[in-house]
Amino acid sequence: MRISEMVSRAANTLKEAGIQNHLLDAELLAAHVLGLDRIRLHVDRDRELTAQETSGIRRLVKRRLTFEPIAYILGKKEFYSLEFFVNRNVLIPRPETELVVDLVVYYALQNARVVDIGTGSGSIAVSVKYTRQDLEVHATDISAKALKVAQKNTSVILGKNKIRFHQGNLFEPLAGMQFQVIAVNPPYVNKSRIDSYQKDVCFEPETALYSEKEGTAMIDKIISDAGSYLGAGGWLVMEIGDTMKDFATKTGVSSGFHVSVLNDYSGLPRVALMKR
Repeated sequence: MRISEMVSRAANTLKEAGIQNHLLDAELLAAHVLGLDRIRLHVDRDRELTAQETSGIRRLVKRRLTFEPIAYILGKKEFYSLEFFVNRNVLIPRPETELVVDLVVYYALQNARVVDIGTGSGSIAVSVKYTRQDLEVHATDISAKALKVAQKNTSVILGKNKIRFHQGNLFEPLAGMQFQVIAVNPPYVNKSRIDSYQKDVCFEPETALYSEKEGTAMIDKIISDAGSYLGAGGWLVMEIGDTMKDFATKTGVSSGFHVSVLNDYSGLPRVALMKR
């Protein structure tokens, strides 16, 4: 079977199963098995596949048919123009979170100390350090497995020991420390609305997705605790759900912050910017 025929069949199979980006996913899976980029996949479209290659592509397509996210199948996800290793121990980085990185990079003073709370794959912390080598970057996560992923990404992208990792829940491992910028992409999904999300989401770690009180509990706690870890004039940069602008603003103001909420690149309220 030729490459083009295999990709076409895979795309049709995925389409019939309700996979939204069926052609793109088919190309990505085939390219991954063949060790090619997508451009080369088209250049070599008439090449005959070996039995082993055909079997490998079918195996990955079968996984995608269960709605396992393409990032977990490939073991990687691009974020901030960098390639991150991901697995099911970490949330898959989303494009909208790049705004958090932009704001940290912009507001962090020269040689400042910053922290990424609940770092997961390390996408925020690594992207910030990659862009601003002068910064002292820390990162926390309650999950030891997630920290291993973040440490691997740090070593591959930045080199060893470029970020200081701390295991523990939220601010707990940072006792006595202060930061000029705190970045966080907290769990803010309302679990009762899970049916409205794509099926892929159920593969991601629940602790990184869901929060009590209709998704607001973790945001409330972070805002309440952050002031103790920020120096005067420090910034809390936090991703929020697109329905949480009023909640984040009210909660931030009541905790003594000056609050602005910025839209993401799709025009939805996405990042709460809070100055102490």
